[in-house]
Amino acid sequence: MPVYLLKCPDCGHQFQSLVLNGAKVPGIWVCSECGSRAAEPIGERPSDFHPLEKPHGKGCPCCGGH
Repeated sequence: MPVYLLKCPDCGHQFQSLVLNGAKVPGIWVCSECGSRAAEPIGERPSDFHPLEKPHGKGCPCCGGH
């Protein structure tokens, strides 16, 4: 799951957004600070796997493990 680093040109706010593997990357990014629809990706960083993307094991929420 890539984590996109974004910046809003309207207010200068920088924030991050997660895009699930296999999902379409948004064509429009909305600033989480001012609501502008002009935010743009300025980079990407690797992320840890989401718990449901890892191999199943102890503590798996879908297998009922604790």
